[in-house]
Amino acid sequence: MARVLHIDPFGGAAGDMLLGALLDAGAGEGELTRMLAGLGLTGWRLTARRDRQQGFAGTRVAVEVEEESHPARRLRDVSALLAGASLPEAVRRRAQSAFGRLFEAEALAHGVPLEQAHLHELAAVDAVIDIVGTCAAVELLGVGRITCGPVPVGSGTVQTQHGLLPVPGPAVATLLAGAPLAGHAAEGEMTTPTGAVLLVTLAEAFGSLPAGRLERVGVGLGTRKFPGLPNLLRAFVVEEEVAPVAGGRAMVLIEATVDDASGETLGHVVERLRDAGALDAWILAGTGRKGRPVSELRALALPEARGEVLAALFEQGATLGARVIACERPELERRMVAAATPYGEIPVKLGLFRSRVVSAKPEHDACAAAATAHGVSLAAVEASARAAAPKPGDPA
Repeated sequence: MARVLHIDPFGGAAGDMLLGALLDAGAGEGELTRMLAGLGLTGWRLTARRDRQQGFAGTRVAVEVEEESHPARRLRDVSALLAGASLPEAVRRRAQSAFGRLFEAEALAHGVPLEQAHLHELAAVDAVIDIVGTCAAVELLGVGRITCGPVPVGSGTVQTQHGLLPVPGPAVATLLAGAPLAGHAAEGEMTTPTGAVLLVTLAEAFGSLPAGRLERVGVGLGTRKFPGLPNLLRAFVVEEEVAPVAGGRAMVLIEATVDDASGETLGHVVERLRDAGALDAWILAGTGRKGRPVSELRALALPEARGEVLAALFEQGATLGARVIACERPELERRMVAAATPYGEIPVKLGLFRSRVVSAKPEHDACAAAATAHGVSLAAVEASARAAAPKPGDPA
């Protein structure tokens, strides 16, 4: 069995709503407060109380901040705060990822360099507590996977420190690119930038509630008033059946035996097969009739790419015939993360199995470019990237 957190932002999404839903679903308030104390921030207080809204009972969270006690914060300020905080590494990593996305979206939306994007004084503290608190609450729930339903953004306009903006605001629209939006839309802002960045950072996939045994439901109440629509977000914790590892994506394996082509020719053919849509192509050495050396040319492709890959093979004149074998390819889930190293950010490809990291491989080209730029060895860059990336056994 695997525990899945499914977020249902039916009535909107904001940092306080998500944090309230996770507390309502069982994340301990005392443990959460102790974890947030590791930030070393003063001048704020988190309150959580039971309340009702349009027939729903839930938890309402508020962050009370002392006036004029906090500066505006840029990404470098938040990164330094998180780096020096006493937090579980998974919480720190998720929070850093969320803030990186949030500042990038703000910079892009307002047309300023990333280093100039900032969160205003009180909003900065509110966002830090909401984002770090939500990441901490997820850790306290002990879920292995997170999914999310369609996101409602609202309609009309919203008053901001930049003036009157259309809904969704530019930062929310940037953050939710690629995410499914809900059809219903109340008048006003239903999803805030903090809510949007938490959804896209936490959720591995968007879709319907996963099948399994419903363990608990948490309801987080917001502060907006939408006629006929409750401003709330729900968090479902589901015990999901883990399917046995069998089967996978349908594939075709295309094979040809070649006995009269040079290495250069075979290399050229392999590249053409990949260009034609093969997911991978390679060459194996073998022995043919009368002990002659031969090469086995193989390409793996999706069934719909079969014709194009075969056409590329025959157009090169490398063989008079080929074999096509139907097969399946079980696959690990893959995810790219950016590892912060002394040589810059290095992309690392993670292999995930049953919501755990099982492999982490720094991208070779990025490592090679960083090694050349900094005058160090490739091995030094790769080692640094591996050290900064999630480790095998870490939760996804």
